[in-house]
This record gives sequence, structure tokens and C-alpha cells, in this order.
Amino acid sequence: MTADELSAAAKAMRRDWDSPGLWPAIERRIREDERARRRYSWTSLAAAAVVILSVAASLVLLGNRLLHERAAPVTGASRLLSDEGLSDVERAEAQYIAAIEALAAKVARTDDLTRPTSLLLANLRERLVVIDAAIADCRAEIERNRFNTHLRRQLLSIYQEKRRTLEQILDEEQHAS
Repeated sequence: MTADELSAAAKAMRRDWDSPGLWPAIERRIREDERARRRYSWTSLAAAAVVILSVAASLVLLGNRLLHERAAPVTGASRLLSDEGLSDVERAEAQYIAAIEALAAKVARTDDLTRPTSLLLANLRERLVVIDAAIADCRAEIERNRFNTHLRRQLLSIYQEKRRTLEQILDEEQHAS
């Protein structure tokens, strides 16, 4: 079969028919899809608004609750630490602070201001300033709630970091001499 014969056979097979409802049906379907998309976008926006308002309300309620809990006085039943336990902790803390202060005094005695300091020593001394500020902040919070064991643990970890930093300074100064 040649190309001309194939073209003639294709033309003979072609059929035309009237379909007056085809284009209006397509147009109606497009409009319905557009309406559905608009309705979906409004529904999505409404759902998002509900979620945002719910989260905001929860945060406000939680914030109010936390404020009331902080403002409420600490009673014997709500404390995490007893009076006896608190005195033991404060005694141990005082001994630990005295030991760290003795170490700090030793660092101050070995500190030679005429000798140029290394970058590491300058960094360690700067870290001590930051640690001392953190200790002051933590102690201020403990003054507001003396029975809070979490704050006491945090203070202990800060003091341990100060001890390690002071020991690093001593080691660095001994190696520099």
C-alpha cells in the first residue's frame, strides 16, 4: 500500500457527527472545577485560622498558668527539697565554693601581668567572666526559689565548669613558664 492509497483509506474512514452538548459540557465542568477550587481555598484558610487561634489560646493559657505557678508561694508540700536537705545542700555548696575560690586565688597569684598571655589563656579568662555571670544569674533565681533542686543542679554544673576552666588556666600557665 502506497502513501496515496493510505491517505485515501483514512479519508474514507473519517466520520463527522454533531455533538451540540460537548462544548457546553466542557465549559460547565471547568466552572465547577473553579468553584470547587475557590471553596477549597476558603476551607483551607478557615482551617488554618482555627489552628492558629487554637495554638495562640493554648499559649496564652499556658503562659498564665506558668505566671501563677511562679507567683505562688512555695509551701512545704509543694517543695522538692526539705529544710534538712536544703541545709545539707547549702553546706556542701559552701564547701565547694570555698574550694573553687581557693583555686581561683591560686590562679590569681600565678597570673603574671608582665608576661604576654597566649590566646588560649585569654579565651579561658573570658570564659571565666561568662561563667561568673551565669553563676550570678543562677544564684538570683535560687534566691527566688531556694527549694528548687533543678536550679541547684544547674548551679553545680556551672561551678564544675568553673573548676575545670580554672584548672585549665593553671595547666596552661605552668606550661607557659
